[in-house]
Amino acid sequence: MQQPTAPVQTRVRVIAGSSLLGAVVTVLGLLLMWALRVDSIWVVLFLVPILLAATAPALARQAARDRDRRLFQLLLLALVLKLVGSLVRYYVSFEIYGGLVDSALYHEVAAGLSEQYRSGNFDTGLTSLSGTNFVPFFTSLVYTVIGPNIFAGYLLFGWLAFWGTFYIYRAFTIAMPGGNRRSYAYLLFFLPSLLYWPSSIGKDAWMLFTLGLAAYGVARILTGRVLRGAVVAGTALWLAALVRPHVAGMVGLGLAVAYMVGRTRSRAGWQAAVMKLLGLAAVIVLAALLLSQTTAFLKDSGLDPEDGVASVLSENRERTEQGGSSFGTPRPGISPVQLPVSVVTILFRPFLFEANSIQVLITALESTVLLVLTVRRIRPIGRAVRSFRRLPYVTFVVVYGLLFIVAFSSIGNFGILARERCQLLPFFLVLLAVPGVRGRRPSAPATTTSQPIRRADAGQLVRA
Repeated sequence: MQQPTAPVQTRVRVIAGSSLLGAVVTVLGLLLMWALRVDSIWVVLFLVPILLAATAPALARQAARDRDRRLFQLLLLALVLKLVGSLVRYYVSFEIYGGLVDSALYHEVAAGLSEQYRSGNFDTGLTSLSGTNFVPFFTSLVYTVIGPNIFAGYLLFGWLAFWGTFYIYRAFTIAMPGGNRRSYAYLLFFLPSLLYWPSSIGKDAWMLFTLGLAAYGVARILTGRVLRGAVVAGTALWLAALVRPHVAGMVGLGLAVAYMVGRTRSRAGWQAAVMKLLGLAAVIVLAALLLSQTTAFLKDSGLDPEDGVASVLSENRERTEQGGSSFGTPRPGISPVQLPVSVVTILFRPFLFEANSIQVLITALESTVLLVLTVRRIRPIGRAVRSFRRLPYVTFVVVYGLLFIVAFSSIGNFGILARERCQLLPFFLVLLAVPGVRGRRPSAPATTTSQPIRRADAGQLVRA
């Protein structure tokens, strides 16, 4: 007999209770850190268990959703490695580069602002609270609660980035139910670039966090939960636009195209048609707003989009082709001839023979693995792309990916390239785990119940 399933209300209470428990553990732990004045490297020993305990309930729920007991262990290991990646990033930033990194400046400004807040002075002195200024402002809010500790800042930003990858994984399981979840999890959670680069106080960790929430909202929209998905995606894209509105605009355009051309799951009838039209209008308005913010962002950065895309890309190329990791790039543009070269550059460079340092060599090894996996799975990828209406999430990934490649094709520095493409890799990995990635297993010979296999025949089969 089948075991009776737990009532829906009971499951909802369990999920809500575990979420509340994680939030309470986080808040109480951070307040205790502030009360005890935990400082220096000791904050690592104090904060890491808090973050693990706060995150564990969500990881256990996901393992239960996937009906995979080992997934909890995998996700917990990924979180531990992510926090270790934050400490490695700190070591490289301050011990190798001598603190000449953006995160050091963010920490210094945030520490000063947090002291002002505690004394009752809430004047930030910043020209705005968006763009680059948003990072020290957000960090100062965190420091006001736990105290200005750079180790805590690195760990908390790395923790936020982990939540981003977690929600990107959730989006994959929702929008691609036939995909290879285990392969996607291994690639997403253990790729060196994603463990290392978005793990410090900075825009990279924040963007990965917001892109993860946006992907989760997109998956909900494309699977028929339009209202819930729109709330999540809209909030996430607004948070992303505070830092990098051009990337948020690409996500909005990808969602608009996928929603227009894809066969989203919804109920039949005129109500569904009305909801489809309303949802389409909403994503178009959202994309338009994000594009307007992108234009303003480019102008504030000294790049005038009225001069054309090629002009903006050329100016960006000149800015990035500096330092020891610079490389020669073809003239940036969006022509059909240049696009394949840009795809290879953004996704698979540096090549092994282009490595001139340990960091670049590690990136080159990772790029080589991705290139090999892409070549091996090119046929399933092609089938998924051709099924763009049946797989709207793939459409979203492809559109966002192409827009990202065009926008960042002018980068001429391997270090900047490796860091920036962390905003693309989680979505590109979807193509490596699309339905049909696993080869078809040979079908077993059909047997009928009226002619059971005799024991002698079974013995011959075993010996064969």
